[in-house]
Amino acid sequence: MYIRIVHGRPQPGQVDEVARRWKVDLAPRLASLPGFRHGYFSGDREANRVAGVTVWDDRPGEVADEAMREFGERVRDITTGPPTMEDNEVLAEV
Repeated sequence: MYIRIVHGRPQPGQVDEVARRWKVDLAPRLASLPGFRHGYFSGDREANRVAGVTVWDDRPGEVADEAMREFGERVRDITTGPPTMEDNEVLAEV
């Protein structure tokens, strides 16, 4: 099992709009991909930070990468730059 963590920096006051777009645009696409298990979107409105965490059966592949790139384009107008992304194998679980 793998998790993908994506950190983003919305422009001031845009955390909720990024969350809305994630839920409407990206979440349904990710949910349709093979191996997708769960997705979570979190944020800190005061610090203008967001993070998306997705859980996968295997390391996310090119299709997931492409969905993320396209979403990045859709929120470029309300973010301060490109997100950072990391994939990690789950080594322990509770």
